Amino acid sequence: MTSTLADVMSRAKALLLDFDGPVCSLFATYSAPAVAERLRQVAAAQGFNATANEPLALLREVDEVGDAVLSRVVAQAVRDAEIEAAAGATPTPGIEELLHAARAGQLRIAIVSNNATEAVTAYLKRARLNEHVDLVVGRYENMPAQLLKPNPHLLNLALDHLSIAADVAVFVGDSVTDVKAGHATGVQTIGFANKPGKRERLNAAGAVTVIDRLAALTDASIPGISRLK
Repeated sequence: MTSTLADVMSRAKALLLDFDGPVCSLFATYSAPAVAERLRQVAAAQGFNATANEPLALLREVDEVGDAVLSRVVAQAVRDAEIEAAAGATPTPGIEELLHAARAGQLRIAIVSNNATEAVTAYLKRARLNEHVDLVVGRYENMPAQLLKPNPHLLNLALDHLSIAADVAVFVGDSVTDVKAGHATGVQTIGFANKPGKRERLNAAGAVTVIDRLAALTDASIPGISRLK
């Protein structure tokens, strides 16, 4: 680790969280490969032979074609599949405790995700976490795939809506694209290594520190945040 959690959080006024990983396992019951297969069929019906085996990768692949109708149809199918997946998503251990602690510490809380806003809000409502979250910034209708993370666009939108400067925000993400987006925005990014091999990749990408459980954030000596014991 290059910094302690206390170092990272000492000046934080906002906690930004990626969705799929830090908040829940979106594709726990409706797997990403199964979603991608469904999306390839949607693309094929529009005359395009998509090859990606992950939903967001397929969305990017389709967007690069430059066919507005194809992009719109596939984007709507991705959104609908993510909403369906959200109905069976499972919570990441420790997320509720972390949100309670951040709220107690008077941090602003935002979910910043490449997944569709509708899927994120549907899950938060089902899991009864929506009351702890100030803002959801996700993929929106007609958003070009090139603006997905690692592009800083979504993080910048979150900061603007919260009226929070980048240097007093902390972002928690489980992918290299999250870390790159954080760097591009100027937000300190904590890597969440929830699967084998991620710690090394997130460290290499430049995460300021890497955790493998959300309880590490909740239990850290973070000024203003009450420990939940």
